[in-house]
Amino acid sequence: MDEPYVQGILQRAFAKYSPLIQVQVADNVDNASDDNADNTPTDNESQSDLLMHWREYETIDWNSVHRSRTVFSNAYCFRKGLIRKAQMAFNIKMYTAKHPTSILCTHVPETWIFELDDVDYLDEALMECFEVEQGMQANCGVTDPRLRQQFILKPSLTARGAGIYVFDTRERLEQLLEEEFASDDEAEEDDENDEENGGLAQGQAVSQIREWVIQRYINRPLLLPAHQNRKFHIRVYVLAFGDLSVHVYRHMLALFAPRPYTEATNLDDQSAHLTNTCLQTNSASFDESTAVSLFWSLDLPKAKLDHIFDQICNILAETFAAVSSESTSFQTWSNCMEQFGFDFLVDEECNALMLEANAYPDFKQTGEELKFVVEGFMEASVAMAAKEFLLEDCMTEEVEKKAEGACRDLVEVFTHKNKRQW
Repeated sequence: MDEPYVQGILQRAFAKYSPLIQVQVADNVDNASDDNADNTPTDNESQSDLLMHWREYETIDWNSVHRSRTVFSNAYCFRKGLIRKAQMAFNIKMYTAKHPTSILCTHVPETWIFELDDVDYLDEALMECFEVEQGMQANCGVTDPRLRQQFILKPSLTARGAGIYVFDTRERLEQLLEEEFASDDEAEEDDENDEENGGLAQGQAVSQIREWVIQRYINRPLLLPAHQNRKFHIRVYVLAFGDLSVHVYRHMLALFAPRPYTEATNLDDQSAHLTNTCLQTNSASFDESTAVSLFWSLDLPKAKLDHIFDQICNILAETFAAVSSESTSFQTWSNCMEQFGFDFLVDEECNALMLEANAYPDFKQTGEELKFVVEGFMEASVAMAAKEFLLEDCMTEEVEKKAEGACRDLVEVFTHKNKRQW
């Protein structure tokens, strides 16, 4: 893993199973696999040949993972149906049409896929999400912020709060899009200059993307006086394992916006509306102790905390049922696992609503004070890999007890077996 924050935690987690599991830190993919090797499954592959790739997605040797019975991976190859906002919205829409009583019908904000090549074609694009257009028109003459229909615009592919805006008028939406397209044009010019100079046009692919989702904005979130009535979202770490079981890590986080929230807050004030801590860390006033808290330590009765947690587990179970039913965009493999970060918002009635899912979550958002949450989740993930993948055939009672202890805070919420054999 490229991130030092994660790499050290991961190495310590694997070290608990030394010398049964040996770790090699590779600088590049060539150090971790033999490109010339024939990875066709054979009957004489043995326990000593077991290898697990725990790497950035782009550097995983997918040829080995998909062709060998003894190579495992920390990611699934096909999972855009979960982590791309537009694709997940489409999959959930298909699922809820078939399952009208699903919890996803009421616990995912109403979402529209919004595609646009140029601001001049905004009228045509809004015809595909006419409810948004109607909502903005209905706001004319409505002065009470609580009665106005508000929406949030999110790029389908980006993460960490990039390119997210709240709006409630056609004029505001058009202004935001003009600014986005203008910044894309500047990025394209920079990329062209980089290419002429022999550099990599890293931003070019992003600048070509014209796909967003528009969600109905939850403008009445749960606010806690103990946290100065600042808006917050819940970060839930989830382990998807094999083909397929889904486990929620109980120790969830609450991530707070830096400024108090009211319905009258200016929609341009992202410091009140957006809760991503990665947007705050560069500020001189950033205080980790007030930006991130443990979910189970929030100033709420335990019955309400339990209620929120139960909702989250049910929502995640249905989400994976939805995406795993669309095999063209989400495929699970018996020799793969992956960690995801899901974000939830809680409204003033204590209803949990799922906002999005992220692959390779930004564990640094947890910070140093609550680093033990990431350590525990990583230890649990490694323990699952150890007992189900790497040490399945040489498990001792002592190692099994150690692995079971590390997994005690993983709550299985979904399981599904399909017939595919790798």
